[in-house]
Parts: sequence; C-alpha cells; structure tokens
Amino acid sequence: MKHWLIGLLAVLLCFGTGCGTAANEQIQEEVTKTAEEIRLETIEKKIHSMSVEEKIGQLLMADFRSNLDGSGMTVLRQDVADSIQGYHLGGVILFAENLDTLEQTQILIQEMQNAAKTPLFIGIDEEGGLVSRLKKSNIPHQTMLSPGEMKDPKEAEAAGKSIGETLYSMGVNVDFAPVADINTNPDNPVIGIRSYSDNPEEVAGMVCAFIKGLQNEGISATVKHFPGHGDTKADSHKAEVFVTHDLERLKAIEFVPFSKAIEAGVAFVMVGHIKTPNATTDGLPATLSSQTIALLRDDLKYNGVVITDAMNMKAITEYYSVGESVVMSVLAGVDMVLMPGDIDEAYQSLLEATKEGRITAQRLDQSLHRILGLKYDKGLL
Repeated sequence: MKHWLIGLLAVLLCFGTGCGTAANEQIQEEVTKTAEEIRLETIEKKIHSMSVEEKIGQLLMADFRSNLDGSGMTVLRQDVADSIQGYHLGGVILFAENLDTLEQTQILIQEMQNAAKTPLFIGIDEEGGLVSRLKKSNIPHQTMLSPGEMKDPKEAEAAGKSIGETLYSMGVNVDFAPVADINTNPDNPVIGIRSYSDNPEEVAGMVCAFIKGLQNEGISATVKHFPGHGDTKADSHKAEVFVTHDLERLKAIEFVPFSKAIEAGVAFVMVGHIKTPNATTDGLPATLSSQTIALLRDDLKYNGVVITDAMNMKAITEYYSVGESVVMSVLAGVDMVLMPGDIDEAYQSLLEATKEGRITAQRLDQSLHRILGLKYDKGLL
C-alpha cells in the first residue's frame, strides 16, 4: 500500500513538472490529429454519398456569359440554374458580361450557389491591369498596374490584397491569377506585360507576394500557364503553340515561379495548351499530356487542384472534339476542366468513359479528394 501511494505521488509530481509539459504536448497533438481526421472523414463521407454523375460534375467549371439575345447574363436564368444543378457542376467562371454592380453580382453568385447541391468554386480572371473583368463593371475597385509594370513584391502583395478584398465582397472564391510565365520572348503575342519580368527569380518573388496578398483575403490563387507560356510565338486562343526548350532548360527557367508558388501554398495550378516536343514525347498539349502532369505532380511535388486553361480555345478545338479532349485531360491527371465548348457533350463523354471503365472510380476519387479538400479548407463544405 505504501509503495502504491509513493508511485501515485510520483505521477502527480511528474505532471506538475516536465512530464506534464510532455503530456500536454501529446494531448495537443491528439487534438490536432483529430481535426485532420475530422477533415478527412468529412471529405470521405461526402465522396461516398455522391453518385457517379455528381462526381463527374465536380470536375467541370462552365461559363454562362450571355443571354440568347447576346446581352450579358447578369441575372440568373432558369435554364442556367438547371444546368448547374443537372450537371452537378464543380464551378462557374464569371466574365465582364456577368458583372454590373456589386449588389447585382452578389445576388447572381448567391443564386448560383443556391442552385448547387455542392457549393461551387466561383472563378474569375482578375490579374489587374491589362486583364481585368472588373474594369468594365460598376463594382468599386482599385485600378491596378499590369504585372509587368510593377517593380517591387510589396506592390504585387498589395495588388493581391486589394483584388482579394473586392472579389471576396462579391462572393467570388477563386482568382485565375497570378501569371507565372516568364516574359522571355518579346514577340510573344499573348503574355507580354501580363508577366512580371523576364527573370525567373523576380517573377517567382512577385508571384508569391501576389498569392500571399490574395489568399490572405480568402481567395484561392491560381498560377498559370504551366509549363510556361512566356516563350511562345503564338496565342493558344487562336492556334497551337510550342515551347521548344528541353526539360533541363524548363526546370532551370520556366518551372521556377511555379515551384516557388507551390511551396507558398498556391491553391490551383492552371495547365496551358502548350506542346513541349523536346521535353515530352507524346506530342500532346500539356492539358492532355500525362507526361506534363507527372512533371507537375512528381518533380514539383504538387498535390493540389490542377485545372485546364479554357478548353474552347483553338489550340484544342481545331484538333480534338469536346468529348475527346475532356476525357483525355482527365485521363492525363487533370482535376478540373475549364470551359468545355459544350457542357452537355463534356459531361456525357466523361460519364460514358467512366461507365466503360476508361476513367476508373479510383481516378475520379483522386480528383474529388483534391477538389472537395480545397472546398472544405475554404469553408465551402
């Protein structure tokens, strides 16, 4: 009995000194683990509750820019609400045609969210400067320099913060910015001053600063256009494009801003329709290339959401059907397909490929974990 009391006293003394600190750390560790377990359980439960059709829809982000008479769609039409619900869309991207006033945009976005069973990513291209959807609207916002006109990371961070504040007030939760391309080709017809610099380290610093400013305001940032659109001679909106550098050069120059952005915790990486014949052997645009996606996943260690550039661009549509390109991108490892030319054809093609076993349940769930994981982290679930 005496030995038992001595032992109990020793335990109590231990908790009152260093052993107590260790025990508290262990308890804290268990609490932290429990939070992560709750996260994973919530995501798993959501995935298991979803039909194949609902899972497929989460891989699609559509645009609804105009009404049938050509006017901008600033008020949600019933057929658009039906599409959001019927195709179980993962997201919607807005354009200048959708924006008028702050109140109008808030109502439009809220009604889109109301139509969705699973909360939507609401995206926009708001780089500031040359590429701005806000500048044609009546939404109060700060006018920005284009990225190439900025000289200091503090400017880029301030721009990200200001844009983030405005987008958050609207109800937008994803910005397809910043541009991580390096302006190494002065004859490039599409990047130019959308890029921060012709120096990879300078671009990386500015990109990470913008991401910090934007994501601190609750908006998911997107670095684009992997593997790098800076040294192309054509515009992928209008034609196929090539970057002819070998893999060693890409890793030393073009990949640097993307790598730093991934280390900084960027939410999305957008892959461009760029062919790299001296770095990959499949002859495919990056958006359809498993070799390119593997570089992103394996070499750059990125496990977040990979999204395509708009799939209605001629670099894709001149060579592939809507259904073919969408299925190829998912098979390559892409998580979300942006703006397929025909949402019904895209959805039906993915559904057919899944039922045939070309897209496996495991492949679908890989992307669902990333998509729903980000939605959970951003408070959307």
